[in-house]
Amino acid sequence: MLRSKGRMLGNQQFGVVRMNKLSAWLVSCLLVLSAVAGYAQDAAQIEAGELLYDEHCASCHGEKLRSSGAVPDLRELGAGDRVRFNQVVLDGRGQMPSFHGQVSEQEFDQLWAYIRSRARNN
Repeated sequence: MLRSKGRMLGNQQFGVVRMNKLSAWLVSCLLVLSAVAGYAQDAAQIEAGELLYDEHCASCHGEKLRSSGAVPDLRELGAGDRVRFNQVVLDGRGQMPSFHGQVSEQEFDQLWAYIRSRARNN
């Protein structure tokens, strides 16, 4: 018999306690692994987005999203501005040309990941 918080535990109860601790440990490990995998995926999205930004956007919006002030500073876009971002990129606005048909949905996601990684207001 083992003691747990002042109570006697039989062998069967002790096994349940050990299994619960093992289950909790396994769940914790899985959560950490999924977070690491998610981070790696996010990092790949951001890197791909940076390449796309350099190719399509940097000439007007500035290197590393540093706007000269003549065009909108993309670092000011908030998490809730994704729909507006998509619309402006697809349709164009003012002097900005439309990128409709030039940027895939996956590339939109990559561009957005890059912009959000450098956002001033998360």
